[in-house]
Amino acid sequence: MMQAGFMCIEAGATRNKNNINTALKNICDFGITILAFWMVGYGLMFGNSLSGFMGTSDFFFSSESPRVTGWFIYQAAFCGAAITIVSGAVAERLKFSMYLAIALVGAILIYPFVGHWVWNDSGWLSQLGFIDFAGSTVVHSLGGAIALAGVIILGPRIGRFREDGSIREFNGSNLPLSLLGTLLLFFGWFGFNGGSGGAFTENVPLILVNTILGGASGLAATIIICYVVYRRPRVLKIMNGLLGGLVAVTACCYAVKPFEAIIIGSMGGIVVLFSERLLERFHLDDAVGAIPVHMGAGIWGTLAVGVFGDPDILGTGLSGGQQIGIQMIGVLVCFSFVFSASFILLFFANHVWGIRVSRAAEEAGLNVAEHRANDDVEDLLQIMQEQARSRDLSLRASQEPFTQAGQIGVHYNNLVWSLQKSAQETEGILHRILPDSVAERLKQGSDIYDTYEEVSVIFIDLVGFTSLSNTLVARRVVSLLNDIFSRFDKRAARFQVEKIKTIGDSYMAVSGLLEASPDHAERAVRMALGAIEEVARFNIENKFNLDIRVGINSGPVIGGIIGESRFMYDMWGDTVNVASRMESEGIKGKIQLSEATYDLVKLIPDLTCILRGELEVKGKGNMKTWLVESGTTPTD
Repeated sequence: MMQAGFMCIEAGATRNKNNINTALKNICDFGITILAFWMVGYGLMFGNSLSGFMGTSDFFFSSESPRVTGWFIYQAAFCGAAITIVSGAVAERLKFSMYLAIALVGAILIYPFVGHWVWNDSGWLSQLGFIDFAGSTVVHSLGGAIALAGVIILGPRIGRFREDGSIREFNGSNLPLSLLGTLLLFFGWFGFNGGSGGAFTENVPLILVNTILGGASGLAATIIICYVVYRRPRVLKIMNGLLGGLVAVTACCYAVKPFEAIIIGSMGGIVVLFSERLLERFHLDDAVGAIPVHMGAGIWGTLAVGVFGDPDILGTGLSGGQQIGIQMIGVLVCFSFVFSASFILLFFANHVWGIRVSRAAEEAGLNVAEHRANDDVEDLLQIMQEQARSRDLSLRASQEPFTQAGQIGVHYNNLVWSLQKSAQETEGILHRILPDSVAERLKQGSDIYDTYEEVSVIFIDLVGFTSLSNTLVARRVVSLLNDIFSRFDKRAARFQVEKIKTIGDSYMAVSGLLEASPDHAERAVRMALGAIEEVARFNIENKFNLDIRVGINSGPVIGGIIGESRFMYDMWGDTVNVASRMESEGIKGKIQLSEATYDLVKLIPDLTCILRGELEVKGKGNMKTWLVESGTTPTD
């Protein structure tokens, strides 16, 4: 029953990603310690004594006596309880294999020796008069001392202590399960203490009363302190306070009065809280508070034998002061032996094999890293991590409605869907602003600069729109421009001409930008002819009398994006400047071509161009220009 209690407490108090690992330790250590105790431990503990130091008989235990066999089973359970204390303190970062090794060595080389000194009638501490009725030292302090050596060698869990020294609280996976485990231990303690006399005597009811009072008083004292210090009841502290009261009263529950048991239990709860603060001060990370409960309260309970124990019941023949002295010697010797032996063995194991899991394993959780025991929470985390790595918003988490992770997955998927839709809308806007190839490079964070050997640059200006806009409200001006330029956009898309920008009522586009093509000039002209048709159609539909001037020039250009805000993909070079002059010096309703463009389209059968004459272009001198007289604009 107590082993089940330990398992529930530790599994519930550790994080969800480690709770399976912690629970499994409590099963495996029990099996290993039982076998080790059967082979060696019982003989070392209760065999014929060698100078009060160790037993030398009864190895590989076998007996026909029901009483002796029952005593073996009882003591084997004690051995299991002592070792399983360690698992909670070192949880969430100790290798599973190393924990099994600790359980084996503890059951063979550590627990039996201390047990022999105290509980074998020929043991040297027993001969001195040292009293530990049910294991405050032999079981609890021993387990706590091994755990202390373990947490020192292991170091704290990742993130437990912040850089500024403050403590980060880790939430247990299931605190109600831990509280259930506490009640199981509370009930199991009746057997733990009540059976330690080896018989159902008249003293057993007093032992049970003192046990229950010790636990209850430890609980009550902790509740009061929590309200005084923390202004609220802290779950794990209250739970551990109850256990501390039980541990403390264990050493002398058969030899004190009930009100003394209450004092001992209350002090046990207080010692637990004080020990917790002491560990935190030295940045020692006990995952479930096992060291304060079992070592801290165990030491106090052992010393309390000399303070409160009835000398007539103790039967050691020592005075109160002498008894306290012997208790102090026993505590010091047992702690020194257990801690030193554990520290040396763990230090050696850590140096040779390493006892702590890798950082990656610790972050992933020991359920997965040690046992491949995936759960729904781990699956959800993997989806999140993969999404963060790949930036693939199409991935979706499980939406199983009957698990907490599945319910979180529903909301997570809704969030990702919203982000995906927003990203698609943003990407759509980006691709409408920039050429596709440019938009993709910009998303990757690349600098945008391009050189084009030959393109055709188109400038279109709405003639008369400025004066018209002075007679219209702002909304109407924007609406009309949007209508006209949207028509131009459709014509540009039809002829694979890339719109670059609009400046007021002027429109700039480039043909040959999307892909190098020898017919870029032809497509530029046909797009311009289509723009003239669109303006004519617009005038008929809206009863306006607008017109356009179009200028086209062909040659090399430089394209790129500059600046970090409100940027656009722009064009530079003489080709752009000449195209602008072709438009500004053009004729209303006509398309004016530079000589470079005319040379590229003059052989096209359905395009008719006439020489206009020479045009003075700043920095270029006089340039011949042509006007497009006629041409077709296919729509398919």
